[in-house]
Formats: sequence, C-alpha cells, structure tokens
Amino acid sequence: MWKKLFSLALVVLLCHAGEALLVRNVRACQGGTVEDKVKAFVAKRGTGPSAKVTVKLKDNTKLKGYISQAGDDSFTLADSKTGQLRTLNYQDVAEVKKPGGLSLPAKIGIGIGVAVGVLALVYVIGCHDDPFC
Repeated sequence: MWKKLFSLALVVLLCHAGEALLVRNVRACQGGTVEDKVKAFVAKRGTGPSAKVTVKLKDNTKLKGYISQAGDDSFTLADSKTGQLRTLNYQDVAEVKKPGGLSLPAKIGIGIGVAVGVLALVYVIGCHDDPFC
C-alpha cells in the first residue's frame, strides 16, 4: 500500500514540476513581460517627430504623440499638437503601437477592387447598346 501511495505522490509531483517548467518555457518563448516588449518596441521605433506612437496605459488612458526620449526605466512622449511632454514608466504601459490605418496588403487589395469596379463600369457603359459585346 505504501508503494502505491509513494508512486502516486511521485507521479503527481513530477507532473506538477513538468507543467511549471513548461509554462515558464512558453513564457520565455513569448518574449517576456509586457514591459520588455514595450522597451524593445520603443528602442526599435527610435526618437524624434517621425517616431509616432499610440500608447495605452494600464488605466486604459490612450495617448498619441512621438517618442522624444527613451531611457532604461521610462520614455518621454511628446504630444504632436501641443508639444506637451509626458514621461511614462515602462511598467505603466499596457500597449504601444504605431498609429495608422490600413496595412500595405489591405491598400493594394482596395486598389485592385477599385480598378476592377471601374473596368466593369466602363464595360457596362460601353456595351449597353451592343447586344454582341
């Protein structure tokens, strides 16, 4: 009886340890914490008026502007319209992304759709009297 209980306890312990290691490895593969991702994005984006971003803070406040300075613990966001500077800690940021609309493939798809529509309209207008067209 003791052998069965010991075996069962050992199996449970090994399964639990394996699960903990697996979860830790998955998190490591995902790139770490949100703070690390924000730091990497800010470093990649750079600074200056061309480094426009949209920032969502953990309290659901949304800010727009450009990155004027970036440090180890925080970065400074400058409002494009007013020029007001705001220093944000990386740990207070929930999400940071480039502002903008559609991606390049979406724009290409819309352009092709418009071109096909115009050609169809030209065909219908040009062939409305000709039954063999």
